[in-house]
Amino acid sequence: MKTIKLPVVWEVSGFVNVEAESIEAAIEYFDNNVDHIAIPLDSEYVDGSFSLSSDEVEFIAQYN
Repeated sequence: MKTIKLPVVWEVSGFVNVEAESIEAAIEYFDNNVDHIAIPLDSEYVDGSFSLSSDEVEFIAQYN
């Protein structure tokens, strides 16, 4: 039997700190700067989120 590499994804949740005058302003800041905000180091796995990222045989075959 051989080992097959399957692509998987899972979700985690956490919190980031944003300095702003209001919650609305913090949300706007986040939306405008999401690519520059560090992913939280303290996070938790979201139950039930572990799954294949693709079940396309051709896609999986390129990694095996």
